[in-house]
Amino acid sequence: MHLIADLVASGLTPYAFGRKANLDLLHPSPFGADLHMVAADDPDNLAFHHIVNRLNGLAYGGKDMGMPAWVQIDCGILPSAFIGFAMPASDLPERLKWDLDLGGHDGLVPVSEAISIPTAEPGRWMSYSMSTVVSGRQVGYASKLLSLRAYGCRSTLGVAQFDNFALRLHTRFGALEIVEPHVPYHTCPTNSFVYALDLKGGHVLDRLDRGEVIDDDREPSFMLDAHDTGRMIEMADRTRAGTHRYFLLPPGAIRTDEGVLSPILEQVL
Repeated sequence: MHLIADLVASGLTPYAFGRKANLDLLHPSPFGADLHMVAADDPDNLAFHHIVNRLNGLAYGGKDMGMPAWVQIDCGILPSAFIGFAMPASDLPERLKWDLDLGGHDGLVPVSEAISIPTAEPGRWMSYSMSTVVSGRQVGYASKLLSLRAYGCRSTLGVAQFDNFALRLHTRFGALEIVEPHVPYHTCPTNSFVYALDLKGGHVLDRLDRGEVIDDDREPSFMLDAHDTGRMIEMADRTRAGTHRYFLLPPGAIRTDEGVLSPILEQVL
């Protein structure tokens, strides 16, 4: 079976949570899976707001570490929609019910979320969050697939760190073009970078849902130490000068005895 269909068959419910006007613009059944639409501007769905926030927090350090409420609204609900999978509260393990502070909520509970917001460039979206409290079933990865198809994404931007092992997931979509190799104004200024990804008109998403692998047989030009800020600055200078172009090849961050290394393809223009 396809990944999305397999998760739905196992009892998970695909959902979209955002402003009602945004929900009406989404693909209602990406990969053939009907989205359960949850309007964020309906006061009856206030509990869903809070659970999405705690879900995000659990993935990034603890239930109180979720994105600030204003970020969830200004950078999520208003311009776009959170998309992921949910399950009935009655099916959750007791510990997870406690972690998510469900209280008396007994309806569908979001157990994953992924979100991208549109940029000024038509068809390109900025992916900035993906989380799940379900392990071992590719639910977070599937949520990103589901969201990109629901939005109608053609290409994405993202920000990551060279030592972040989430890169192993991001590079499943293909090699990442490193459009800004060094981002000194980021919260993590030493090794953050901006990447772009071409989804080939959505063809990449179809292949991944079918369980295919996006191969890239190109050899890296060098292995970048995840903490070699000097090399990143050099790459950034060359990128800005228009003399070089860089790609992070699959599988992304690689743990070695010498530290975390990234396979980098350098193209001289």
